[in-house]
Amino acid sequence: MTKNSNDLTRGEKILLFLLDFGKGEKANVRFEDIVVGLFKKYPSDFHLKGYKEYPDSGDLVHKPLYDFKKKGYLTAANKVFSLTERGIEFAKQILHGDSGSHTTSNDRLSRSTSAEVNRIKHLEGFVLFKEDKMDQLSESDFYNYLSVTVRTPKNAFVGRLETIKAMISELRETPTDQSYRDIIKYNDCMFEKYAKLSDFFINQ
Repeated sequence: MTKNSNDLTRGEKILLFLLDFGKGEKANVRFEDIVVGLFKKYPSDFHLKGYKEYPDSGDLVHKPLYDFKKKGYLTAANKVFSLTERGIEFAKQILHGDSGSHTTSNDRLSRSTSAEVNRIKHLEGFVLFKEDKMDQLSESDFYNYLSVTVRTPKNAFVGRLETIKAMISELRETPTDQSYRDIIKYNDCMFEKYAKLSDFFINQ
């Protein structure tokens, strides 16, 4: 059942706007277009305080966007935003009124987790791990696993961490596939070996 707009939070309305803008797929949206679009769709929620005829371009929109980036629901660069696969799934759950539910059923993975699994299976570091060549793993393999670089901003790094954590959590609930178990082991190995690198990004 579609959730009533009166029951949505401002943050949920932002995600639904981005979902609708991209017609259910990833789409790059400028901050200015988000501000104007939200005001047109939800004028009572996103107007400038004291001026109902003007949109608010401050924390009403800005803060939720960057909070969603930290959670891995959005990517952002130069004030251009796009839903991630995980963000699209979450927005669709909100749209259908089940944002608190899990997206998987039986052995079927969510779309975002499936994409991560397919990406990881082809990583050189993961191949080395499966061949018991852990001594050949490097910091670059850790960065590749998270799909970040040494120049990735803190918020984007935290967002990737959240996405990886969600993927591992989902894989732990689907233990029937050997490749899933291998990825879980690889994840645990990488975070044990490079915990200091992860802490550096988070605490910088």
